[in-house]
Amino acid sequence: MKNLILVLVTIFLISCNNDREIEKSKSIVGKWKWIESSGGIDGRIENPITTGRSIVLEFTESTIKTYENGLLTSEGNYQIQLQNSILGGQREMIIITTDPKQFKRSYEIVTNNLYLRDECFDCFQSKYIKQ
Repeated sequence: MKNLILVLVTIFLISCNNDREIEKSKSIVGKWKWIESSGGIDGRIENPITTGRSIVLEFTESTIKTYENGLLTSEGNYQIQLQNSILGGQREMIIITTDPKQFKRSYEIVTNNLYLRDECFDCFQSKYIKQ
């Protein structure tokens, strides 16, 4: 009887974790306005004021579109996968796009902010706010 209860509790916990992962991946869907980026070899900080560019990312369930100053500049498919990050070796959510101009990126959503980190050394971290 104890073994049956242990098995049922384990199955319940696994299904809850899978539901949380699905919810995490769906939370990226929507439009995100660029706030700033930092990084590169020189550690520079860029934002709409310093660059004169307004960038919006639009995620659907399967595509990502990038708009710059209101014009569509790129579009591609993406997937969410758990992978090890080169930025610390931890398993993070990674965005993989079919747009060859895009790096693989890990992401984190904190309240209404989206943080994207390019998965390469001396690359950029960007902050977006949900529209």
